Amino acid sequence: MGIIPPRLRPRGHLVIAPKHLGILALPAFVLLASEYLLGNFGNSALVLPDTVSVDPAPLLELTARYRFLSAWFFYFAVCVIFIAVFFAELWSQHSPKSAVRILLGLVAVVAFTMVFNTLEPEWMGSFEAYELLGKSLFVDALSPGQLRACETSLACDDEGAFHGMEFLLDKANHITSLAAAAVIAGMVLALARPHRPYLLSNKGLAAEAEILRRAQDASTRYLYCSGILLSVGMVLVLSWMKWPGQMIADPELRARHAELVNAISLYRGVSYSVLILSYYMPVSLILMVRIERFHSAVAAHGNPSIGAEVMGFDINKIASLEAFKKIVAIVSPILASALGAAVTFEGIGG
Repeated sequence: MGIIPPRLRPRGHLVIAPKHLGILALPAFVLLASEYLLGNFGNSALVLPDTVSVDPAPLLELTARYRFLSAWFFYFAVCVIFIAVFFAELWSQHSPKSAVRILLGLVAVVAFTMVFNTLEPEWMGSFEAYELLGKSLFVDALSPGQLRACETSLACDDEGAFHGMEFLLDKANHITSLAAAAVIAGMVLALARPHRPYLLSNKGLAAEAEILRRAQDASTRYLYCSGILLSVGMVLVLSWMKWPGQMIADPELRARHAELVNAISLYRGVSYSVLILSYYMPVSLILMVRIERFHSAVAAHGNPSIGAEVMGFDINKIASLEAFKKIVAIVSPILASALGAAVTFEGIGG
């Protein structure tokens, strides 16, 4: 009997191989390492000296609060959009088996990230993010800020705007777990395919070229989504970290605290960029192997025009516009943190 080639007509039902789901664990380990390093080798319970006092400034506090609300609302909207895009692609392009596999992986990733973002275990240097900047500063500067919801609720504990910040950041952490898992899973799903490669005929090569082109487009799309998500996330981080700083009474201490904010934001930006690399690079390397195998088959078959639109990674083309855009997407969280350090909110808002 001859070899029966697999079905080459696109079925519209992509399947992800179980072995590729292991990539989902890499960002979780990066998150673990980042939080462990910050919690155990940073000062995660900063106690500011008594000389750091705040001047009551209701208008300054309210101005900073509106900046935080703007960043929070924009970030929440971006997260919802990316989650919706991911699930729309999942149900329209992937088989039920593939959907179940990736959803199980998503549950594991979300559960892991929420351990750090929401449950905050008492191990491995657990801490509240604002404790890196001095909880007393946030309480003293933000508590006088009035919230309408606190007028009829005892849950605020007379903490006013500080309670509101904690509440909204908790909600942001929830949506972050889902949105980050969605873009990570979307990147991994770029490796899904409708059938095994068949590279012994023009028809098989043409089908493989289309599969690889779609995979490249999907990986690039989710790389850009990752860069946007984490860059907007950096804007949100900067908005709440700089919230109380303007109300520090002493100008010299205010400047020193601003430098601390910039240093922590740089660390966050670096960790976010490493997070992107942790799932983008494995997918890119697997696609590179597939593309090289495809081009070898095309060369052996003597029809190079079939693979003209499928390009592998080439270090000599690193200066090309497409490569430049990908590099910018990867380091965009660092760029966002650096921009936040160079441009103060006072300069933006007057």
